[in-house]
Amino acid sequence: MLALGEKLRVLEAVVRAGVREIDVTSLVSPRVTPQFADAEDVLASIAEPVRVRVLAANARGADRAVDAHNRLRPIDICGIPFSASESHNLVNLHKDHSAHRVEVARMADTLNAAGIQPLLGVATAFGCPIEGAVDRDVVLSLVEWGRSIGIGRIMLGDTTGVADPRSVASLFHEATTTWPDLRFVAHFHDNRGCGIANALTAIAFGAGTVDASLGGVGGEPASVDQGFVGEGGNVVTEDLVAILQRMEIATGVDLPALIDAGALAELILGVQLHSKLQRTSPPTPVGQES
Repeated sequence: MLALGEKLRVLEAVVRAGVREIDVTSLVSPRVTPQFADAEDVLASIAEPVRVRVLAANARGADRAVDAHNRLRPIDICGIPFSASESHNLVNLHKDHSAHRVEVARMADTLNAAGIQPLLGVATAFGCPIEGAVDRDVVLSLVEWGRSIGIGRIMLGDTTGVADPRSVASLFHEATTTWPDLRFVAHFHDNRGCGIANALTAIAFGAGTVDASLGGVGGEPASVDQGFVGEGGNVVTEDLVAILQRMEIATGVDLPALIDAGALAELILGVQLHSKLQRTSPPTPVGQES
């Protein structure tokens, strides 16, 4: 586990690179995920002008978010996970859909009342490692339900990297045209090599935000007993920013500084991460080719 100072060094490097919205920490049980035991300390230590996003898996986490928001520093967005696959929801959050809807509605009320924007993270939106295919109507019904309880941001998540650009285009097109008043977030894992292609497709079909992770750190935890193993690896921030800049899509990010942040993350973690850009040179900007 990283020390608080190491986490803050990486966070500060990312902010220096121009990233303006960061998923900073998770307000979850330290017994289950001890790497987040210092969540409040991290929030209290952030001095940079950045939009802060956190995650809360249950009502207790939402209450902690409100407390931190009031005592430590403003929190802009709080993500709330909800798997479209009920089997995955039971494994990941230990609640069936009916019970989880009750809790999430309470969380949304709590967060909205405090001035924190709730974000409903619809996990397994493109497929489930336990059930396989996930009914599109279930995903869309969760979007409509989230909107009905006062949630204005919806994440469509490819939890185990089974999406492809065609399925991404179809789902995001339907969601963004059906609910133009919602802000949609795209969240992809890259363990099957389609992460950046899926992210670019989501942008083309209306995603207002695309998640990525420095060096591709993170992913779906391994679970041998549930039939899926090691579905790790988020879309790499450095690589995604590089291709967006190559396509002349403004990001506001200083790419060389972001590459430095990724190198710092590798140094602190002591492992080679997943960024291809760390192993090669950035693409030449359009119009500057020799």
